[in-house]
Amino acid sequence: MSQTHLPLAGLRVLDFSHAAAAPFATMFLADMGAEVIKIEKPKGGDGTRTMGVPMPALGPKETDYYVSLNRNKRSIVLDLGNPEGCELARQMVAHCDIVTENFRPGVMDRLGLGFDVLSKLRPGLIYASINAFGPQGPWADRPANDIILQSVSGLMGITGEVGGGPVRIGAPIADFSSGLFMLSGILAALHARPLHPEGQQVQVAMLDAAFNMMANYIPGVATLGQVVPRVGRGHAQIVPYQAFECADGRYVMVGAFTRGFWENLCRALGREDWIKDPRFESNPQRLAHRELLVGELQALFRQRPSQEWIALLTEADVPTSPVMDLHEAVRSEQAAHNASLRTLGEGEGAYEVARSPIQVQAWGERDHQPAPRMGDHTRAVLQELLGLDESTVADLAERGVVRLARTQEGAVA
Repeated sequence: MSQTHLPLAGLRVLDFSHAAAAPFATMFLADMGAEVIKIEKPKGGDGTRTMGVPMPALGPKETDYYVSLNRNKRSIVLDLGNPEGCELARQMVAHCDIVTENFRPGVMDRLGLGFDVLSKLRPGLIYASINAFGPQGPWADRPANDIILQSVSGLMGITGEVGGGPVRIGAPIADFSSGLFMLSGILAALHARPLHPEGQQVQVAMLDAAFNMMANYIPGVATLGQVVPRVGRGHAQIVPYQAFECADGRYVMVGAFTRGFWENLCRALGREDWIKDPRFESNPQRLAHRELLVGELQALFRQRPSQEWIALLTEADVPTSPVMDLHEAVRSEQAAHNASLRTLGEGEGAYEVARSPIQVQAWGERDHQPAPRMGDHTRAVLQELLGLDESTVADLAERGVVRLARTQEGAVA
């Protein structure tokens, strides 16, 4: 698919963000055709370059975490601790449509790169920020990351086994949900851009994003004072809606969340009497008798192996599935049919990533490029956007204002 046919083709993003939350958003902007110029610091670059598992075939600064979030981007290494570096960034903003960042509140303002300054340099600029707790308030200046937000938002508090302690959700949901809300805000701002020649500032607090991941619980907790229990493999609001251990030691997930599915489940289990049982007749009643019902169900599921239960419940039109580990999941027949993974790079440097879940037939899909090495595009961006000649770029690099890419052998590219 030609990039020129993608919906954001022709838009340019100057991406000051790092780690996971905002880079997750800018990755999807790049997937949809925007040119994303990723600004990295000279010492170490993006923090995800040292997180996760190294990918030796790609180079010393590429990990699975980094490459998973930075496809289709261009990398420029720029020292924002140097006034010349900040001035180069301001000059580049004049050629960009969107600026993204996820520093603590006030950092970009102190660098002279805040919304008030940059919106004057680029009419109609969309300036999108993610921070932990919002730009103001008693926690605004605290350092935080996904695990802190899972903790302080209550996400960990409602996650864990019955009677057990809080458990972190396995994926960085506070990071990634914040990135998706940033993406939504940017796309809405693009739609409203003709009405706002002065520019627009999009702000996402990770705390708010985390609360929205628990939207189904907030009214009962905040208004009625309800307590959301830890229910392990179950659900605090629906019964039965959980995994059950089978005779082979594997687990089968059962999602009987409607009356029809509940009745189908009862028939499949040979317990049609439960349909009229006043203890189990409706979801509120099943919630009130959760311990009894779940115990009965678990005893039944331990009588057969998982594949027999899946076949039986599928035939009965009950939402069910095996509980897969991640390796099984990405190699499932449905994932293969959907082409849920994409291979980037070639030869020994090839690796697989999750494809964008946003699929629109009219757009097609861009030809994905692997995540860039540090400074892969420093020279090209400075020449294309600012018209700097080779000697000027070399002088900036020699003085440490910018850094050029190095090959695995150490030569400057």
